[in-house]
Amino acid sequence: MLMPGGVPYAASMLGCKLVFPGPFTDGESIYELIKDEGVNNLLGVPTVWLGLLNYLDEKDITLKNVNSVLVGGSAAPKSMIKDFQEKHNVFLLHGWGMTEMSPLGTLNQDTAEMDLMDLDDRYELQTSQGKAIYGCQIKIVNDEGDTLPNDGKTFGRLMVKGPAIIERYYKSTESALENGWFDTGDVSTISPDGYMRIVDRSKDVIKSGGEWISSIDLENTALGCPGVLEACVVGVAHKKWDERPLLFIVKNSDECTKESVLEYLSDKVAKWWLPDDVIFIEDLPHGATGKLLKTGLREDYKNHLIKKGD
Repeated sequence: MLMPGGVPYAASMLGCKLVFPGPFTDGESIYELIKDEGVNNLLGVPTVWLGLLNYLDEKDITLKNVNSVLVGGSAAPKSMIKDFQEKHNVFLLHGWGMTEMSPLGTLNQDTAEMDLMDLDDRYELQTSQGKAIYGCQIKIVNDEGDTLPNDGKTFGRLMVKGPAIIERYYKSTESALENGWFDTGDVSTISPDGYMRIVDRSKDVIKSGGEWISSIDLENTALGCPGVLEACVVGVAHKKWDERPLLFIVKNSDECTKESVLEYLSDKVAKWWLPDDVIFIEDLPHGATGKLLKTGLREDYKNHLIKKGD
């Protein structure tokens, strides 16, 4: 297995071999490690697997012994789910949780229900973070704390409850809970059959004209565009709409242009979700675990649209 979570404990109890890449998380190093160590289950953030998939495509290599890849930290785009399944026969499952939850909250694993679904419908379902695990309750609420419907469309603050959920932080004298529930800081939807989907972190969701735009959905949709290697969306100031989305792209083809990206997005997201500008950069900032770091980009470009006169 690659990369931890709550996995080191469970793996040790079951006698599973653990393989860690250390600082060598480029596609070639990951592939060689998988091949040499006979790794059959992968665990990591999407940026690591993007690098691996790009390397495999460049070298025309197929993964042989890998059965599944678990993605956490941020959502995997549908294009990644399809590539793992159709090119390598590997099932991608999402897991979601927090240190405050000890740590797992939901899991989207292969089920008999999925086996009966149309493949594209299954891929769409796989982009969600899955159902709550045993011992964890989830719900979404509005800013006033009222419970919102599980209709798969309504956005709300994701709240969790259970015996393994934090009650208070170390050395704090105040409870971290709201009426017994912990606010995760995520904005989510929950479907009628219990599948939870992270729409955004509360600090990253874009509020444009009083409506919410998911930066995660925009990023993951943009990743399906030919020539897009990485994508990042932040909300920046706008004179009329308060905030509008700005799309940053790392490309791997000169054929990838602002026009081609916007054209690709035009029939895949709502018209008012379309980014007001597309900026190409050499690299995107990442944290130690591979998560996108948006704070710097948001600060550096906060007046970008105002300066443009948009």
